[in-house]
Amino acid sequence: MAGLVKSWLAGDLPKLRWLAFEDYARKVFGNEHEGWYREPMRYSAGLADANKVLGSQVVAFDFGAVFTAYAELASSEEGSERVSAILADDAFASFCNDAIAAMSHQLSAKVDVVLALPSPSALLISLGEDRANIDFDMLDDTATLLADLLRGFAELQIAGLVLGFVDNDVEMGDESEACEVLQGVAGHYDWVFALSLENAGLAESLGDLSADIRLIARLDASNLADQNTPTGGGLNSDFWNGGALPSSERVCLYGDVPADIDPKLIVERVASFA
Repeated sequence: MAGLVKSWLAGDLPKLRWLAFEDYARKVFGNEHEGWYREPMRYSAGLADANKVLGSQVVAFDFGAVFTAYAELASSEEGSERVSAILADDAFASFCNDAIAAMSHQLSAKVDVVLALPSPSALLISLGEDRANIDFDMLDDTATLLADLLRGFAELQIAGLVLGFVDNDVEMGDESEACEVLQGVAGHYDWVFALSLENAGLAESLGDLSADIRLIARLDASNLADQNTPTGGGLNSDFWNGGALPSSERVCLYGDVPADIDPKLIVERVASFA
């Protein structure tokens, strides 16, 4: 296992490049093929090919995107049963198992392979649940299901878990408490535990949910040094549209690679900080 995130956290690696590029890889390297979330070898090879261009030191398996691709299975259910219905599907399980195993085998010697999950509320809403119905019990049940899912990958070369939060008006105190079981899974398997936050303000709402590193794509690189905990960011819309990055001796550059920008421009922008 490459262990690059841990090396950066320990101060042994001055710069860490962490790009989220699910949509970009699916569009540019997968040609939005209908089998992208059905054919694990197509998926894992597409991510690997995309990263040859991007040079990210971390590559994520995006569970949120895969759940969305199978969302029809949840349409007749309510609450956490929406998630259960998808988890029980053989095609979903087979795709996740085979794709993550392939990524672990092909990539983990050179980059950190991480598992990226949406928060329980974000997942439920993406599957059609009315946010007004979401309470602590529903969040807790969903987090427990996701924890069981993660345990199935304990034997693979997984470097970390990324839990993604968005501002969706769900009680963040309840969600933070419910997610402690996911934090515990990461700790048990010695995975880096990261929080991906839609905005910096969410960090205060999740104060009880400690993480090794926070990832805030919208944060300007010039503000990274001012954070009181390890934080990645800087690769925001300003950067992708031509903004410069300040020089820094120790930084984690993090952001989402846009799928709607000319791929040649993406290559140029990546080259500016490689």
